Amino acid sequence: MSARDPHDTIGSILDIHTMIHGFLIEAVEDVPDSRMTEQPGAIVNHPAWTLSHLNAYAGVLLSMLDDPSVPTADAEMERFGYGTTPVPDRAAYATTRELLAVFRDRNARVAAVVAERHADYFPRPSPEKFRPYSPTIGHIAITLLVAHPPHHLGQLRQWRRAAGIAEEA
Repeated sequence: MSARDPHDTIGSILDIHTMIHGFLIEAVEDVPDSRMTEQPGAIVNHPAWTLSHLNAYAGVLLSMLDDPSVPTADAEMERFGYGTTPVPDRAAYATTRELLAVFRDRNARVAAVVAERHADYFPRPSPEKFRPYSPTIGHIAITLLVAHPPHHLGQLRQWRRAAGIAEEA
């Protein structure tokens, strides 16, 4: 955590975002690339899909904040957004190195853009398809920054156990 002003709400949110994303990287970085699409037991959301999914949503948030850095956000959502099905075909996903590089880059970009634009963008109405759940861009942003990633972190931890990959002490 940083030494931000304790009354700096957006700073606290971004600190939590950074912490969670560090945990997500730790949960994946030691997984051999060849195992990234394994679906042990009943676990369907493997690491390659999970990172692709989180990367897609980071792209969506950046596009809502009018950041042009992810021109592929819509195409990524079609492949990895809500309701898509992870497949065991390793060739259907980028390499672990590429997925982690995008994950790091996008989440650093998200933090910078949110810090810069939150006051202007968070009160704005969300895109129509998100409004039943998130009336404003701020609602979506907070969800994608601090609620959505830990959900998938839990899945990755379960996947690791099912795949027999030991957790570090």
